[in-house]
Amino acid sequence: MDNEDKKYPKELYNRGISTSTSPQTVNQLQQYLSKISAGYPGVEIQTFSFSGQWANIPRQIFEEIARNARINNVEVTIHAPERDFQLPATDERGNIRKDNIKQMAYKTSVILESAGIMARIYGEPIKVNMHAGDLTLTEWDKDFEKRLKDELLSNYEFRKSFAEKLYRLGYITSEQYNRLVSNNVDMETLEKNIPSWAFAKQEAAYINLNGNYEYMGVVMPGRYLTGAVERAIRLSAVDEIYKENEKVWMNIFNDIDRNLYSIKKRLLDNYQLISYFGYTSTDQEKIGEFLYNLKTYRSFLEKVKEYIDAIWDNIKDIADPNLREAARNKISFYKQHFEDSLKRIENYENEISKFAKEVVQNNSSPAYRDYFMNKMFDFVNDMILSIEYTNHLLSQLKNTVFSEFPIPIVKPYQEVAIKTAPEVIAEGIRMLIEREISKNPEGWYKDFDKYLSYINIEESYPGAPATRPDIWKKLLNNIREEVKKVIEKYPELKNEIEKKYGSVDEFVKERIGATLDVGHIKMFEKYGYTKEDILKWVEEIKPEIKHLHVHETQAGEDTHLPLGMGWDDVIASELEKIRDILENKKVTIVHEPGGYYVNQFHAIYGNEYYNLIAGAGPYNIYGNIINQFNTMLPYGGVQVIPDYIQYTRYSPYSISIFSQLPIDLGGTGKRQETFSGEKVD
Repeated sequence: MDNEDKKYPKELYNRGISTSTSPQTVNQLQQYLSKISAGYPGVEIQTFSFSGQWANIPRQIFEEIARNARINNVEVTIHAPERDFQLPATDERGNIRKDNIKQMAYKTSVILESAGIMARIYGEPIKVNMHAGDLTLTEWDKDFEKRLKDELLSNYEFRKSFAEKLYRLGYITSEQYNRLVSNNVDMETLEKNIPSWAFAKQEAAYINLNGNYEYMGVVMPGRYLTGAVERAIRLSAVDEIYKENEKVWMNIFNDIDRNLYSIKKRLLDNYQLISYFGYTSTDQEKIGEFLYNLKTYRSFLEKVKEYIDAIWDNIKDIADPNLREAARNKISFYKQHFEDSLKRIENYENEISKFAKEVVQNNSSPAYRDYFMNKMFDFVNDMILSIEYTNHLLSQLKNTVFSEFPIPIVKPYQEVAIKTAPEVIAEGIRMLIEREISKNPEGWYKDFDKYLSYINIEESYPGAPATRPDIWKKLLNNIREEVKKVIEKYPELKNEIEKKYGSVDEFVKERIGATLDVGHIKMFEKYGYTKEDILKWVEEIKPEIKHLHVHETQAGEDTHLPLGMGWDDVIASELEKIRDILENKKVTIVHEPGGYYVNQFHAIYGNEYYNLIAGAGPYNIYGNIINQFNTMLPYGGVQVIPDYIQYTRYSPYSISIFSQLPIDLGGTGKRQETFSGEKVD
């Protein structure tokens, strides 16, 4: 591109572009007015937080923005908060619990309700942008990924083992497995049939029990590889997840075996049982002790049932339909028998408790003593049979989990996030619909086109959920499926949608899409990925793009420089790659300058700000990045700065900063320069 093209754009491909408000203030009306007074044809309103900011914006603010936007023909969109609005519903410890999901769903419903308030005045549904999540627990490394892929291509036994683990854990189908273990496998086959997280240098692991996802920490094959390149190419996150899965099930069944042994010792000691009920039937203390042991057995069965329920819940995540159905059929047998056993134990407890109360009243009656003694022997025999059968079922269940179906109780972060985020959105929409029903019980469904907004899911920073297109597309499809389930629970709403859109499928396909942030995806540079890698991913997600965020980045950082300031070829090429969908005006383009560009530059940089003023660059005399410039990557990862990155005059890493911006952008210098830092001829 020539210098003229690098200037701060007023238009992009003959289209006026929107801009975003400052997220620091609750007074979004003032922010909105300042943007349209500057001539922007569109404004995206946003705040940093939900609890401290968005929730405190009065309804009238949304209404006034919508009125003004309608009168002035301004396109208005919403950016959901980021700091305390994480769609996967992770808490501060990284866990994802049912309560977290409910809380996040409520926040989602409030954001969507704000959009609905505006839409009724604005006249059409509002586009709402939401981050897929900002917790960066996956670590990427281009060199590691390349070596792993090369080994998979060249080493058949390794590829077969790798594919088998993915299949047995439920992350690929039998068709994908067969493609991977065929003789003619190329790079395209690998990338199309293996989820991208399987190529990561590091991935976080979660245990799924009782609908809650407990953060286990990270599985990082890279930590075993120092000085051992040969091993580096034969270990992966898949191997680590598989081992952790076996380890967790092993621990669970060890606990089960220990507890069952203790119960057998208490309840299957025939001498004890006979002495309790055969010769001392009037001893209520003995009966109470037996009743206590019976309750212990019931508690044991309840705990085992929880694990079986966990297996049942995790079966739903198995990708291959045949494997999923076979596992479901097998586990349903155990599930039914344990539920039946629990019911029998509860009945026994009730009956024995009733007998215990009658002992005092009827103890002098020989007939009752005989009846009671016979009944106790029946209970004893039933207990013996029940425990022996439980023991048999558990041995079969153990064999099933370790041999036939290694049910994935341990899951990679990426797969967890794209499962819980759709649940959050769907539950948020359900809450929103219920509020609409309470406000307008008769005609609530007729106005659906206003309050059911467009939802666009934005990829966040590399390592966060859905930053690679295959996972991103899975997330979008999962959201559509979950939202469909909600809509189908309301027949009146379903009928109205079908009248206008033909089907619920068409409705959710139109309303749920992707927001491409050209700067965020460019941040993969710091993991060693190239322009070609980034453009390939843009091409893959292109059919889903309905919203675009444009800004500049430097050295793989989320600098949010104004477009043109840190210009290099990657972002220019990204925009060119999707030029056709930008020209037809179906995609909203939002310019997002901020971050390092805001007035509190020094607050963001800290001491680094003063180094910049003094003319410091990111490198010391030895060519290394000095500490105050070094990116903090998770778990000791190393930043990579590609050679092709250009440090312009307006880069955070250059020797001069924003005081030298052109005057029309607030600069103080008199020199007229292009955004490449070159003087104008």
